[in-house]
Parts: sequence; structure tokens; C-alpha cells
Amino acid sequence: MHEDNDIQIGDVENYSGEKDQQFSHKELVMRVMRICIELGSREMKPGWFNEKLDKRGNIVKVYIDDTRKGFIEAVKTAMMVMNCDFDPQTKRIIKKRLEDHKKVYKKFCNLETKDWASLNLNGKQFRWGSGIFYRKDYLSSKLPYAEEFLEYEVECYRKIFAELTNLTSRLDFYQAEDFEA
Repeated sequence: MHEDNDIQIGDVENYSGEKDQQFSHKELVMRVMRICIELGSREMKPGWFNEKLDKRGNIVKVYIDDTRKGFIEAVKTAMMVMNCDFDPQTKRIIKKRLEDHKKVYKKFCNLETKDWASLNLNGKQFRWGSGIFYRKDYLSSKLPYAEEFLEYEVECYRKIFAELTNLTSRLDFYQAEDFEA
């Protein structure tokens, strides 16, 4: 029984896309680095909810992205894309940066733990009423420790991005490619 919309699989071993769709690792690296540069060049500010009225007069909350977190995620994506290019120097530098990142995070978690432990029952109840809860090894986004850590984190990922840029130079990604006119 053959229907008109049956799908048949052809020879996939010799399949190649159109000529303008060829994969280029350098092009992918260039694109992801361009995004990092664009996001890192913007004002680094926290996200917020913008309230608007819809056509019926209802209030609609729209979240405006945190540009700091956007930059950090872009650098993480660049690291993911460039992972196959990492040389020993890059691995060592990034490993050290991420180890320092973990230590600073733990430091801020410990500060928040001490802050929580210093509160009396009324202080804790006030925070609970405000939606602020304590979780071990976790920073509450409503307390200043998370904001301070995020500022540190942006600088940490700026330094990682600088190392990725140095890596592209060592790999000669900036050299002009030969082409025929």
C-alpha cells in the first residue's frame, strides 16, 4: 500500500548541502565571538519587568533580559564552540578562572549563610514574607550577595573571553583565506 505522502530515504552517504551552506568552523567561531562582543559592549544592567497595558486595559508584564547574564551565556557558548580548539595554555587559564569562580561563589554563599544565621526569628519571618528564603550553597537573587557575585562573574567571563580571543590569534584565525575571484 503506497500513499502519495510516503517518505522514502535516499542515499545519504553522498549527500551534501548547497555550496553556500558548507560548514566552516572559523565562520562559526567568528559569529559566536561577534555576539559576545556585541553583548559585552552594551551597558551591563539587571533584568526587570516592564509593565504595559494591552488593548483591553489589562496590565501585561514583559521581562527585559539581564544583559550581564546574556553576556555570560554568550561566552559560555563561545567556550562550547571553541572547545575543540583549546590548547594546553587555554585549558589551564580557563580552568584556573573557573576554579576561582567557584571559590568566590562559595565565599558569597558563606556570607549569606552567616547573614541568615545572625537573624532572629522576626528577621527571618520578615524575609520569608518578602519571598526571601535561605538554601545552603545557593544565593538568593533578592539579597545583595547575588548581585555582587554577578558583577564578579561578568569580569571573570570577560577574562575568559579575552583568552578565547588570544587563542584565535594563536590559531591564525585572523589570516585571510585564499579564494578565487
